Amino acid sequence: MPTLIDIGASVCVISEDLAKKLRLRIEPNDGTKIVSLRGGSKVKVIGLIPNVPIAVQNLCTSGPLYVMGGTESVVILGTDWMDHYQADIRRSDNVMEVQVNDKKARIGL
Repeated sequence: MPTLIDIGASVCVISEDLAKKLRLRIEPNDGTKIVSLRGGSKVKVIGLIPNVPIAVQNLCTSGPLYVMGGTESVVILGTDWMDHYQADIRRSDNVMEVQVNDKKARIGL
């Protein structure tokens, strides 16, 4: 599944198309209407999946995913996920390091 890391996105999002393909239960929106993504683009939020398992390389994480309309199958990890898992972004070598318990992942950007 295509997963993008977006330091311009404040929350994690999933396309409605992908959420349906994965048979995830979409709940009514929590009041968030629009999410800003990198470059200033905005997407309409149509629902919420409160606690989704998210695998990043060898790490098992979880968190909420806001559901956006559209047919492009994508998950976008925003700064809420990065903050929660204390991601270390190094622009000098375009790498993000994330550690969960005793496991660590290096993700090329």
